[in-house]
Amino acid sequence: MPDNTGLMSKDGQDGFRQLLLDAVARHNIMPLTSSCNLHCLFCSHLRMPPQLDVFTFPPLPQAELQELIPFLDSTARIIIGESSTRLCEGEPFTHPAILPLLFSLRERFPQTPLQITTNGTLLTQETMMELRQLGGTNAKGDPLLELIISFNCSKPACRREILGDRDPQRVIDGLQRCCDYGIPFHGSVVAVPHLTGWGDLENTLGFLDTKGARSIRIFLPGTTCFAPDTQRGDDSIWGEIAAFRQRVKGHLRCPVLLEPPLKKDLTARVEGVMGGTAAEQAGLQNGDIITAVDGETVCSGVMAFGRIKKAANPIITVVRPDKTGIELNLRIAKARDASSGIVLDYDLAEEMMAAVRAEIIRCKAISPLLLTSPLAAPLWHEARLCGLIPAQTGISIVANRFFGGTICCAGLLTVSDLRHHLNSLTANDEPDLFLIPAAPFDKRGRDLRGENYRELLQAFPKMCLAVLPL
Repeated sequence: MPDNTGLMSKDGQDGFRQLLLDAVARHNIMPLTSSCNLHCLFCSHLRMPPQLDVFTFPPLPQAELQELIPFLDSTARIIIGESSTRLCEGEPFTHPAILPLLFSLRERFPQTPLQITTNGTLLTQETMMELRQLGGTNAKGDPLLELIISFNCSKPACRREILGDRDPQRVIDGLQRCCDYGIPFHGSVVAVPHLTGWGDLENTLGFLDTKGARSIRIFLPGTTCFAPDTQRGDDSIWGEIAAFRQRVKGHLRCPVLLEPPLKKDLTARVEGVMGGTAAEQAGLQNGDIITAVDGETVCSGVMAFGRIKKAANPIITVVRPDKTGIELNLRIAKARDASSGIVLDYDLAEEMMAAVRAEIIRCKAISPLLLTSPLAAPLWHEARLCGLIPAQTGISIVANRFFGGTICCAGLLTVSDLRHHLNSLTANDEPDLFLIPAAPFDKRGRDLRGENYRELLQAFPKMCLAVLPL
């Protein structure tokens, strides 16, 4: 992976350092390196157009990593191996100082869970023996170390051709060592059945399940207009993958999720229960619909999940589909802020709906217009229908024109997409407040192309604009 940090001006270097600090302080992500030992055909880092204002970087010096540690939040999970806005993360175990860093984190934050996303090919015997020392559970009963293993496909020929994995046995051995050393892990799979075949996808999920994955997340394939024609699919396959997931998840022990979830409503439906957790012991089942937590009605999956996590020993009111609408009250024996083991699809956060209401009141808006992605639009329509946002709120879908292809998420919208959409509005729309998502922007309000959303105010000087929080 190319390194562009050495070519940066002083302003560029300052911007890179600011993004590092922002990733740590804002997202609790510790960036390590953009280097990777695989070459996945679907890797978004390999298909970035030159117009993007993003950074790839070699392994950060150990001294610099140590300087970032104090900015981490000890009360939240520390994440390693995940890309942050405009910072491209690679394979964390290619970093020569990852183990010393992990032990420094554990020394400073003895009760804070660590989450590492890895492709699993470098989980050697020696590495796993070291990782085992970082594991166990904290005072809340949560695992102190969890791995997210991007397994993607199991057939050796597919791994060589699609992932660029010259030694497919390594990840198989790594998964077995997770079992042997008792290191909890979750699986993730980018579903590309048009490249691997449906049989390999089913075998991949089954293999992760037999090795004890706590959950499996299936990422729906998304390609931009910059991808080669041979690798492009269309979103019609998403429905096929969703139906496939529904078919196979009944045969697997662990929860299986879609990303994005393609959720059309705000129902707090249990998509799975992790084995050996408080939720399983309480009797929660896949398909249960959560209607209340400690007697208070919940209006979305995110709301239900958050309230369950915050509460100690919460009483969950559920409707079980096979009980013809009969309500059950189940007590989850867990500490405050501890994980329950319930898995739900993400929809709308309580804070975002509250922000919409607050901005409309603050601006005294008569005809506010909420700009959103195609994926989130049905959820906002449901929120309006349920009275969770004001009835006069207009909802308008913004297309990902810059990236094109099958990309349709808010995080990849650009200022140019928003500008084009605003230009397309007719005089009859006449909104007196525009509400836009914060997902596409970094702390300084810049999108992936480096444009600031405030530039919209220059193009539309009479516009009243509010950015919704994440």
